[in-house]
Amino acid sequence: MTVNGSQDFIGLFLEYTDGIPSPEIFRLWAAIATVAGALERRVWVETARNKLYPNLFTLLVAPPAVGKSQAIIRTHELWYSVKDLKVAPDNVTKPALMDRLQKSSRKMVLSETGLFEYHSLLVAAPEFGVLVPAHDLEFLNVLNHIFDCPTSYREERRSLGDKQIDIVGPQLNILAGTQPAYLANLLPEEAWGMGFMSRLIMVYSSEKVNVPLFAKYQDNIEVFKKMNSILRNMAKLYGAMEFSPEAQTAIEGWVHDGCEPVPAHSKLAHYNGRRILHLLKLSIIAAVSAGNSSIGLKDYLRAREWLLRAEQTMPDIFREMVGKSDTQVIDELHYYCWQIWIKEKRPVHKSRLVHFLHHRVPSEKVQRIVDIAEQANILERMAGTDTYRPRPKHEHGLE
Repeated sequence: MTVNGSQDFIGLFLEYTDGIPSPEIFRLWAAIATVAGALERRVWVETARNKLYPNLFTLLVAPPAVGKSQAIIRTHELWYSVKDLKVAPDNVTKPALMDRLQKSSRKMVLSETGLFEYHSLLVAAPEFGVLVPAHDLEFLNVLNHIFDCPTSYREERRSLGDKQIDIVGPQLNILAGTQPAYLANLLPEEAWGMGFMSRLIMVYSSEKVNVPLFAKYQDNIEVFKKMNSILRNMAKLYGAMEFSPEAQTAIEGWVHDGCEPVPAHSKLAHYNGRRILHLLKLSIIAAVSAGNSSIGLKDYLRAREWLLRAEQTMPDIFREMVGKSDTQVIDELHYYCWQIWIKEKRPVHKSRLVHFLHHRVPSEKVQRIVDIAEQANILERMAGTDTYRPRPKHEHGLE
């Protein structure tokens, strides 16, 4: 397999989207998803089990107005600009998804006697809930199956008189967005123990990127043309990629050491079992983005940095799913400190406050909650220390 390209695609994507109201981590994962979609079922690595393709299910998770759609739209535009790629319609629904996948046939002539046929569909869905109906575990199982890129998918349709549809070489790439609160309503508790959630890379941010209200943002046409040209070349690649000896040694060492740091949240237990497969997929994407025909140590390290960065904030999603206001959390914090004060008769160290809040709010909110509690005289910081004394409720808000 020969990769032609002197410029890193993901770097170009970040340059192209600089200035849009979307966090950098969302723009990064939109770029990663763009490359994954362009490679379809034509590029892979050989593992001890079978071929592993770089398709991804990526979910951007954030409160409203953070910029999920802004990043997803750019990926959709780039996919759509490459005529060989099959892109799902805007806001595709569950019933339409399988019909569209069946129509997304791709064929490549490998030799005078060899023909490679598969069905690949790229889905950019700003609203995950439109694609996946609430509590539809059956559909999640279908997505599980197709994510693994089976040789075929068969399904009977009553609407077609019980006629069976047979899709050869199905594959999906999904980039979607959702809100934490909606995710909590969308997925029943048992869904977190299913295979689908282990196949999903969730990327969280609550950072709002402020841009001038009346600024005239214009897409950089020259950069878009460069990205389109690179994607068109990616859409023609075919073959297996190999890891360099240095990359293999580094990956095996990371696995031997337990793939540290491991996400600790209980809802990520099944996801943790697939982290190495996600890393191998991302390593393919990193190499192709950089124009490399094999996967080197630098590509692996870049892919691991992407994964660890996303995983760092995954637990924040579950804290946001609880949906408590800052006021409720501060009340709980005061009660927690008051109980310690009564029992131990001494101020509470800040480390205990941070530990308490860490399980209730996103990490970037922890210090803000402590500051608000102190400024409102809910907690009083003891002079010259990192300890706090809870004040009685009738003193809250008083100087």
